[in-house]
This record gives sequence, structure tokens and C-alpha cells, in this order.
Amino acid sequence: MFFNTAIASSLVSTLALLLSKGRGNGSIPKVGQHLDRVPLQPSSSLTRNTISRLPHRNLSVLKNDATTTESAGSNLLVGRPVKQEKYIALLAWLKANGATINECLEIRPSSQGEQAGYGAFVKRPIERDELLFSIPRSLCVTIEKATYSVDDGGILGDALQALIEKAGPGGITVAMAAYLAKDYILTCLEDDREVGESEKNSSRWGPYLALLPWKRGINNQEHILFWNDQKIEGLLRGSLCYREAKSLREEVALSIKVLGPALKRSVRVARGEETATTNALERLSSLLPWQRSKQVGDTSDSIDDKLVADAIKGAFVTLLTRSFQDDESSEEDGCEKLVPLLDLLQHSDTPNVRHNVVSNENSEYEDFAVEVRARLDIPAGSELWNQYRSEEDEAMPYSRFFTRFGFVPGINEPIENLLLDKSTIFYPQQAEI
Repeated sequence: MFFNTAIASSLVSTLALLLSKGRGNGSIPKVGQHLDRVPLQPSSSLTRNTISRLPHRNLSVLKNDATTTESAGSNLLVGRPVKQEKYIALLAWLKANGATINECLEIRPSSQGEQAGYGAFVKRPIERDELLFSIPRSLCVTIEKATYSVDDGGILGDALQALIEKAGPGGITVAMAAYLAKDYILTCLEDDREVGESEKNSSRWGPYLALLPWKRGINNQEHILFWNDQKIEGLLRGSLCYREAKSLREEVALSIKVLGPALKRSVRVARGEETATTNALERLSSLLPWQRSKQVGDTSDSIDDKLVADAIKGAFVTLLTRSFQDDESSEEDGCEKLVPLLDLLQHSDTPNVRHNVVSNENSEYEDFAVEVRARLDIPAGSELWNQYRSEEDEAMPYSRFFTRFGFVPGINEPIENLLLDKSTIFYPQQAEI
């Protein structure tokens, strides 16, 4: 199934258990097993495995009996398109930090039309198996990095690691979202410009962070998490994706409610506005809304709730639409990752590139890199195409594809028009009488 309905634990009960019994004690069922994960085989002795767009992992590790309401960020205005200069900055940043990028590569508006945003193209003919680019592990956003926080004294990293240990793989997406959201919040707070328009690149992820879909419309990204309740009810009720869209939105709304205080505390400590405690249980306790007591000089309200909500929501959109999985031997690092530049490639059912995780023999410190090579001969001027769905997911209905990725393959018409017209992509066909 697209959504794993067998998941039974919640983030709230998990953290409560950690507080009452201590980290590593007690037992709760493991949740979020990789029921939809497709193991992939190495293609050579150097190749670890092939990576693919990550099938949606159910986020109901967050669910409990609490009533959820729509979070901030219901603005329907489409965000500003990303300027091409930011992609040039991305390529320069990648090269400066150990990535190998073929000089024939260029980034410009996709041949799929304005709705698709930007894509990657080749300026000369490319031979089959020619290397297009290679991204080292250090430039991939992984769960290993998410659970290793230094700037806040380990507050967020320890809490996220504990969550994963108790909740299982179902907590990985939640932890990754919290990590990305924190980095985005810190970057926004350090900039005097409009939220989401940061140019300072103080983040460890440099220009890459600025290209992620924090708002609706960035690189023309559409997603049901950016819609408000009125739009969901008006356009999706009765459609094939209504229940799944509602479920996902409820899970993310709850994550905003639960993760918000944790992120605020971590950000305040990272900015030097608050001192971190050295006791692990006190750290976890301080992250829970009902455990925190308001202290003199408490700056808990100095960070805008809408900024936090938008950051968490944008982080989930990023992971749903851009994350990849592989069968890496490392249990933590192999589950889910963001790979800069690879996630820029547009989708096609007939891709002209392939990507593998390979041993990085050129580096003393990096144990793998993601290589992207030509699957076949590619003519000059062609756009590079990736396939978001793995082989076992090729039967994924387009309605579910939209819920996950925010678009329908091969359709350039605005999705709202299709919904208003009751397209059979989204609505079951009625039997003729």
C-alpha cells in the first residue's frame, strides 16, 4: 500500500516512554518497517547498489488521539521562481566541496514547460556509460547527519536518535524533516530579507538549501501539503487521492505540533539565546511541551510559529518529492538521503540516466559517492531524465503519484484544472447506464 496502515505507535508515546524509563529501556513495537522498500543489487564490484526515489513511508509514527488542526501556511500565493543564478551557485558549491561534474552539464528551464521548473541538459553528445556527475557522501543529507547535532549541544540529535531507536524506520522521515527544518529556520533568522529568500548561505548546505521547496511554487513545486483545508475539500473530496491526502496532511500537522517546541529550543541554544542542559533525560524532557515550565527571560516566543510550521511542512515536501533510498550496508545512512543535483532531474518513464552508489576510492574519508552516468547515447542539447518510481512501483496510479510528488507524469496542464474537470486520473469512471 502507499500508506502503511499497520503502524501503531506515536511520537508522543515514544518520547514519553523515553522519559519514564530512560533511553534504551522498555519496549514498544517497531513501526514503519520498509514494507514498500525495494532491495536493489550491485551492478559491478565497485557499485554498492542502485538508488531510487524513496517510496512514501507512512508518517503515522506521529499519530495519537490528539485532535489536529491545520497548521500555519495556508497562503495560496505561489512562491517566487528560483533564479537561474542560484543553480549556477549550486554547481560551483558542489565542485568546491568534492563533487565531480561533467563540464557538458548545464541547468536551464525544463523542456517540459513552465510548470516543470528547471532541468539539467547536456551541451554536447554523451556516450553510453559516460560519467555526468558524482556527489560524495559529505554532500548528501543523511540521517547520520540529522542525529549528530553539535551546535545545540546534542539536544535535537539525541532526541531524534532516541526516536529512531524506539520507533524504527518510521521515525527516519520525521527525524530528517526536523533536521532540515532546523537548518532552514537558522538560515532565515540570520537573514534580514523575506523568509525563504535567504542569500547568505550560512547553512552547511550552502546554495542547496535555498533551492529546496520551502514554499509553494519554488522551482514550480506543487504539493497538497501547501494547500489549505478549503482547497483540499473543494478540489479533492470524492477523488481517488482524497483519503491519502487527508491522512498525510494530518500526520504532518501533528508533527508540526510535536516537533515545534523541540526545534525552537534547539534553535535558541544554537543561536546562544539559551544554555543546553548536560543531562540526557532533562534534554528530552525540555523538548516536550507539557514538561516545559516558563522561566524568567524565556525566549520561547521569539521564534515565529509560522516560520517553524512552514519549515517543517517544507521539509516534508522536500523529502516526499526528492529523497532517495538505497540498500547501503550502513543501517542508518542507507535508508534515506537527499542527493543534490540528482534530485533536480525531471521524471520520465524512459530515463536516459542511471545512478549508483559506488566506493569512493579517490577519498581517504568518504566511503561512497552517488554516480550518475548515461544509460544510453544522449544527443547534444538533450535534457537528462530520471525515473522516480522503482520497477515495483510502476503500477502506481497517477492520483497517488500526485499525492507524493505533486505532479502527474506527462501532464503539463495545471492540476487544478484536471480536478475541476473531474478527470479520470483523479475520479473513478462512472458506469454507463
